[in-house]
Amino acid sequence: GKVLRVRQQYFFVSASLQDIVRSHKEIYGDNLDNFAQKHCIQLNDTHPVIGIPELMRILTEENQISWDRAWEITKATFAYTNHTILSEAMEKWDINIFEFLFKDLYKIIQRINEQFINEMSQKGYFRDKIDRLAPIGDGKVQMAFLAIYGSFSVNGVARLHTEIIKNETLSEWYGIWPEKFSSKTNGV
Repeated sequence: GKVLRVRQQYFFVSASLQDIVRSHKEIYGDNLDNFAQKHCIQLNDTHPVIGIPELMRILTEENQISWDRAWEITKATFAYTNHTILSEAMEKWDINIFEFLFKDLYKIIQRINEQFINEMSQKGYFRDKIDRLAPIGDGKVQMAFLAIYGSFSVNGVARLHTEIIKNETLSEWYGIWPEKFSSKTNGV
């Protein structure tokens, strides 16, 4: 069941991203430098977070954009809405599932993870905190952490919820990037 679920998530996310990139190229040509200025993708909870490594794959492998430039575009494209105040309820996937289903995509996630570790080390964070917040930890891909690291914005579903994630559930992340966190109310 888990394999089927993550496969379905990937299918829909990948199809959507490929369509967005195709449409963008039809309008603006093959240069994707303005992609993030023309598209904002809201990750509605952790289910579509696989879109972060998938956009990296599309940009680097299919469009030959350098890793660093692709990461800039990706981070400027995605925003993340957290729906869960209980940290144990945040979606995590066994590494084995990713290695089985998406070997190449998992390599991209590993590279994002290594980049996170290096970036946090350069900022002077201790290794135990870095390991706790890394996108890959305890044999799992931690989708909420990948979402926060790979997005320009993080919000809860209401002001109260955003305050809870800032002060409790995701407080360590808020301590690193307070500028990413803002309150937005979803829906009408």
